[in-house]
Amino acid sequence: MFCKNCGTQISDNVKFCDNCGAQTDAEQANILSQQEKNRQETPSDFFDVKMAVIITAVFFVIMPVLCLYAEVPVILGLVTAGVLSVLLLILGIRNQIKNKKQKER
Repeated sequence: MFCKNCGTQISDNVKFCDNCGAQTDAEQANILSQQEKNRQETPSDFFDVKMAVIITAVFFVIMPVLCLYAEVPVILGLVTAGVLSVLLLILGIRNQIKNKKQKER
């Protein structure tokens, strides 16, 4: 194998070129495969049902206060908080199921 940086002949199992110190293709492939393995092991979506419940509680406190401040009916804030909460709970449940499936693999 030859170094892609300087062209010096190097053995196939080295991680860095002896001449210029450049990383070899074998080492880059090893790093990429390790990154892919780490990505698959850790769920990419942090948002789950617990997070959705916390955000929902915050919505039900903040939205009516904002409505009072804006001088609109408080019921509008409660309805808005309810709709957003349902959407967040659906998203949280979906992500929790997805993460569970990833862990089972």
